[in-house]
Amino acid sequence: MNALSHLSLLAQGQAPPPDPLGGLIFPLLLGVAFVYFFIIRPQKREQDEKQKLLASIKKNDRVITTGGMYGTIVNIKEDEVTLRVDDQAKVKVRFAKASIARVLGTEAAEEKPSAPDNDKKS
Repeated sequence: MNALSHLSLLAQGQAPPPDPLGGLIFPLLLGVAFVYFFIIRPQKREQDEKQKLLASIKKNDRVITTGGMYGTIVNIKEDEVTLRVDDQAKVKVRFAKASIARVLGTEAAEEKPSAPDNDKKS
């Protein structure tokens, strides 16, 4: 019946009424796919990596905070980390665990004996 009505409208020289959602479905699906693959998925991956990083930190790890402060972890609580930021003055600062941006390594691994200075001046 619908095809007959379209044919009769065409015979009369009138265009059939446009399909209200036919032209919008493809761009809408394309937009949803774009948001998912370029916004939601990368954020989820980044959040998972951050959770793995925070779960893997341990005492004596050298870290850098999101504020740019370098320190060595001396104590870890559930949502709090104490960092030693100055060895000589024994300065310790408490941070939220979520403020750890990167793990640089462990303090023991960085305290390797250095090679003797072989620079000879002439």
